[in-house]
Amino acid sequence: MSRSASPPIHPAPALEPSCYVTVAQAAKRLGVSPSTVWRWIDARKLPAYRVGPRRIRIREEDLQAAIRPARERNDKSVPEEQISSVPPSPQELARRQALVATILKNREERRIAPLTSADLVHRAREEAGMADGRDR
Repeated sequence: MSRSASPPIHPAPALEPSCYVTVAQAAKRLGVSPSTVWRWIDARKLPAYRVGPRRIRIREEDLQAAIRPARERNDKSVPEEQISSVPPSPQELARRQALVATILKNREERRIAPLTSADLVHRAREEAGMADGRDR
C-alpha cells in the first residue's frame, strides 16, 4: 500500500504519552499485521494522530473501541428450562428404526472399500446393461 497520500489524521487531544501506541504496537495487541492497522486508518475505521512530521500514534481508547463482538448478542434466547422435548410417538419411532435399517442395508450392499475406481466403473456399466461403454 502506498503511503504517499497522507492517511486521515485527526488533531491530537490532550497529550499523555502513555495513552498512545504506535501502529506496530496496535497491530501486536490486536493480533493483526501493521498493514491491516494502516488499512483501518485509511478507511477511517481507526482514528490516528500525528505526532510531529512523521510519527503516527493511536489512542488506547480508540484501540479498545476497535474491538467489538463479531455478532450481536441475542438477548431474546429462550432459557433452557422453557425448552421442552416431546418424545416421539411409537409410530414415529418405528418409522425412524425402519429408516435406519434401510440405510444400514444399503450401506452393506454398496460397500466399495476394497474396489478400485476401474472396478466401480465396470460394476456401474454392468448394472446399466452396458459392456465396454456400449449398449448391449
